[in-house]
Amino acid sequence: MRLRAVMLTLMLASPALAQDGTMTLWTRETLHSSKLNEDRSIYVATPNGYARQATKRYPILVILDADDLPQFNLAIANVAFLANRGTIPPLIVVGIPNGKDRTHDMTPPARENTAKDFPTAGGSAAFEDFIIDEVLPLVRSKYRALPSAILAGHSFGGLVALEVATRRPDAFNGIIAMSPSLWWNEASLVGTYYDALAKVSKRERVFVTSGGLEGDIDRPTVRLSQRMDSLKPTTIAFGHSRYPDDTHGLTPAPSLVDGLRFIFEPIAVARLPIAALNPSSDSADVVRAVIESKRLYADGARTFGLDERLPEPQLNQLGYGAMRMLKKPGLAIWILRQNVDLYPQSANVYDSLGDGLLAAGDTTAAAAEYRRGIEVGTRNHDPVIGETMLKLDALEASRAKAKAP
Repeated sequence: MRLRAVMLTLMLASPALAQDGTMTLWTRETLHSSKLNEDRSIYVATPNGYARQATKRYPILVILDADDLPQFNLAIANVAFLANRGTIPPLIVVGIPNGKDRTHDMTPPARENTAKDFPTAGGSAAFEDFIIDEVLPLVRSKYRALPSAILAGHSFGGLVALEVATRRPDAFNGIIAMSPSLWWNEASLVGTYYDALAKVSKRERVFVTSGGLEGDIDRPTVRLSQRMDSLKPTTIAFGHSRYPDDTHGLTPAPSLVDGLRFIFEPIAVARLPIAALNPSSDSADVVRAVIESKRLYADGARTFGLDERLPEPQLNQLGYGAMRMLKKPGLAIWILRQNVDLYPQSANVYDSLGDGLLAAGDTTAAAAEYRRGIEVGTRNHDPVIGETMLKLDALEASRAKAKAP
């Protein structure tokens, strides 16, 4: 069974104590919705380190059916896991619990047999407006959120996600429709959504999933995916994953992980040219890969309003690889200087450049970079300077010993 959900609660934001004494991973916010004409609650989970990085802003991930706490808490954990591994950026996760009538909120108008089975259906437009026009502005006003946002919903929530993708495509950068209930209205929505997605002019990324044991959900979802694959629209990046051994209740776990990886694929470091480098790569290959990776990453990050700089850890790792595996300290110094240019307020980049210069035998320049790292780190209260101080002390002791008669 494909179940790549990992509960890494140690990576999450500090839990809070709920009224019933249980620990929660999120904060509850309450608002009055003019769209729904009722008071509603939402849950907000901030990324690890949110309080320490007082100016950093984050994309939003909206999760429907948040009163399914095992599913919602798993979503928070998986977001933290993927962000920790550098696969996606850290996200503010916003959960929207259901109101008094989930079927009404999460379904488009019903007809014929569907209307008979679900007489209260048809309120999804107002619910979608509540999310877009009331929830997102609230989160952006109270939390350090970027304009970019992703919407994820399961089952009826998957219908809401696809409705938003077609009805209000400007609202979200990415849509994850997990096992959407495309059997609705005798599966006629397959054609409706296909036609609407084919006409969307704004670039967006849409990911749908289904389980092989879901029957009436799996079949129309596969059909929609096949039609989208044949269309190959220029404005829609469309992806589909099918989990042959999964039931309806299990698909949210792999779906969200795969969906987030698909949505943020434009900034996935594993797909950049630097990821294809190996010990046989020559210096010219490495230089070209770094330059091209910086460009591609910036292009992808721009679509989400993210920092366009290639992440510091990736260049840092590449620099040490050139130093230790390729045995090319000159190349390592060039790579590590790229990081200094990109992240001048990071103490670590000067520490790493110092290591590169030391490997090249330039002890004077290495000592100068260690001192710059200590200076920057002292201003920023960066704990890395403790290690840098030890390196500088050892280097100066070695130089003094070499000069002694």
